[in-house]
Amino acid sequence: MAEPLLTELNAYLQTIVLYINYHYNDNMFAEINPYVAKIVIAARGGDSIRKISKKIRESYGWTYKWVLALEAIGALKRNGQAIQINRNNSFYKEMKRLIVLSSATIALNDAYLLPNLAGLEYAFTSTDAVFIWAKGGYNIGRSRDSYPVFIEVVEKDKAAWVGYFSGLGISYSFKNEKKKGIYFVISRRTEIEKEYCDDIPVLPLAKTVEWAKKYRFNFQPALEMLDELYPPQMEATYSQP
Repeated sequence: MAEPLLTELNAYLQTIVLYINYHYNDNMFAEINPYVAKIVIAARGGDSIRKISKKIRESYGWTYKWVLALEAIGALKRNGQAIQINRNNSFYKEMKRLIVLSSATIALNDAYLLPNLAGLEYAFTSTDAVFIWAKGGYNIGRSRDSYPVFIEVVEKDKAAWVGYFSGLGISYSFKNEKKKGIYFVISRRTEIEKEYCDDIPVLPLAKTVEWAKKYRFNFQPALEMLDELYPPQMEATYSQP
């Protein structure tokens, strides 16, 4: 293992100690190296580095760099293209513990990345489908005090999602009930319909428009935005009855 990587990792460990002392962090991954934190959350035994890089939405080079760092301290082990996780490694266990501690102050950017780290099929839906197709230009019914993130998952994966969010200490519900802070509202289907907007899995545009038109009073401005952003697909649907 290259000495500079070990030095950099040790520096981040010192930052973790500062976090513990001050008990403050306004970004879930900021004080603990964001690349290492995301790898620890996302990696599953048998994953390739390329698969992990896609989960965490980082370049292959950065992912490779930090997988090597984790391998050097015994948290991971490479076996050909696949990695294996040493869950008894002290650094790995401490990182998991700190991530759970940090979840109380999860940042919005982290929240929108978290489902992808699970490695399970999902799509953003309802209000978040509108939010994503509108490129973040329209958001409604949410605030810093209470911010639901709406995702749709495959029914057979329900237990896996429960284990994932519970393991990270992230608030979630399978019904639309108001909670404090950032939390996930999860709906379930046998199969998910989805398209990709900027590489983000989301309810198809046509289905999103269909849903928004049911609540036109709230989403009329968003429908107009979508008509401007996607004129060939929309065909001025916002003006249709």
